[in-house]
Amino acid sequence: MLICYISMCLLCTIMQYAEEEKNYTNIDSLPDEMLFRILLELEPRELYESAMLVCRRWYKIIDTRNFIQEHLEHSRPGLLIVGSNYKCPTFVSVSAGRGGGKIDKFDYPHKFSSLYWLTCNGLAVEEYDHPSKRNGNTYNHFIKNHTTNKRFALPPFSGYDYYSCMGYAPASNEYKVVRLYPRNLESSILTLGVDKSWRYIDTTHISSEEVAKLLRYRPLVTEGFVHWVGWGRTCILSLNIQTEIITETRIPQERLRITIFLSTWRSVTMLRGSRSGLSWDVWEMTMKPNGKSGEWKKVPEIDLEAQKCRMEQHLECTLVPEGLYPVGWLNYMEVLVLCISENWSAGKDCVFYNVGTQEIQFFNLGCVRAAYIHKNSLVWFDHT
Repeated sequence: MLICYISMCLLCTIMQYAEEEKNYTNIDSLPDEMLFRILLELEPRELYESAMLVCRRWYKIIDTRNFIQEHLEHSRPGLLIVGSNYKCPTFVSVSAGRGGGKIDKFDYPHKFSSLYWLTCNGLAVEEYDHPSKRNGNTYNHFIKNHTTNKRFALPPFSGYDYYSCMGYAPASNEYKVVRLYPRNLESSILTLGVDKSWRYIDTTHISSEEVAKLLRYRPLVTEGFVHWVGWGRTCILSLNIQTEIITETRIPQERLRITIFLSTWRSVTMLRGSRSGLSWDVWEMTMKPNGKSGEWKKVPEIDLEAQKCRMEQHLECTLVPEGLYPVGWLNYMEVLVLCISENWSAGKDCVFYNVGTQEIQFFNLGCVRAAYIHKNSLVWFDHT
């Protein structure tokens, strides 16, 4: 809302200046490039429900692939925090600011239909959650943009899959949905707005044991890839959304460490916790330019030992070994979000640790079940 207010003040200032100079210039005389940059500062919901209705010119600027894509890249990613009521998550993000912005928290204004959703650039995969909408063993999924309320039904499929997900291929500007069948060692894919039926993904070059075990885990989505990694596994499987090829990358091994994998959207991170549960070695995996494998590098560790007394005072509890559990990143790797692992089901305040400034903030988010990177957007298939 602050950005919206600033943008509108800027428009008013321009118009006021023109009036004071006795110039008959008005908002309609602003160059398209200037108006384009100003509109980029508005939230997707404000663009869709207000700005697009101002006039035909504004509509034509906003309703273009170029604007929607640049607005998406301009937006800062947040986290959808899922609690016991999975249909009503909480959205948290980092506002822009010098030296690190503040944490913004509010209830997500839209409801999800079921638990089986993952979001990608503002598009969500959801399942019809009412038995009357199912046809025997045939399951129906759809894609929805909650900002524009547009919905697209996916071709039905038979049998229960594990975690359907969606990935984005920036080179072709395509969105693809992936279905997983670990029992049959099969996966299939569909390009939104192009395909009318599902296509199989070749996994014959991957160990059948790895496929069977890893495809049971909820995937991590980064730009251009979908990744599967599980507890105690020695490798991570990565599906290149553009080429539709799955590759394996070995995981740096170290025994007796709690290991957690999180997506930053740009990369996959691996956090290995100490016995105290207050410090982690951090590794980051980025895909090589050829997309055939990933490359791990160690980044500065995160150590909250010095903050233990302050956290215990605020949380009004004693942090036992392995007492904090990382659940997600904000703004790529700017802020790490952690919850109290011993009260995972009961719910406590979450800890937001700014890696750069080493500042800590606390928010009571209730029962934390999962966290997913999310951007609100105007993205839809007719702009691909």
